[in-house]
Amino acid sequence: MRSSSSNINEVKAILETLCPSASSTDIDMLFDLLSIEEYNSGDVIWKQGDESTSMKIIVDGKLMSMLDDEIGATSESICPGSTIGELGLVNGIHRLTTVRVVSEHATLYSLTKEKWEILTEHHPKVARHIDLLLIRYLSHRVQHVSNGNICGGRSLPV
Repeated sequence: MRSSSSNINEVKAILETLCPSASSTDIDMLFDLLSIEEYNSGDVIWKQGDESTSMKIIVDGKLMSMLDDEIGATSESICPGSTIGELGLVNGIHRLTTVRVVSEHATLYSLTKEKWEILTEHHPKVARHIDLLLIRYLSHRVQHVSNGNICGGRSLPV
């Protein structure tokens, strides 16, 4: 599937938000490594326990992350402008949740493990933006989990 110019601008704007210290050249380089993916309602992006092969940026649509463990089942919505899978991409761990499309349609942009490895080898300063994104994400999750534990709620890793 081809990207429309409005999609390209939207993805670049999301990248600029996610990577605030990135130059326009860095954003262009990151964008060039992404591939577009289209999904429909009910499609599974990945299953809990799957190998981590990419991180994804949600451009359009709504996803649901679902965790099923010994404590029970928990779910959390994922909206456009969010990323998923960055922890698995960077650390190589298996998927921590199942992610499914819950809107009629979803458009995601994917950075594969292969392209991530090329980026880290040949352009480590640009790859650092993804590292920083992951650090911010993990910091947010720690705060969210801490607040949730105080209130008795659960939070999901994506």
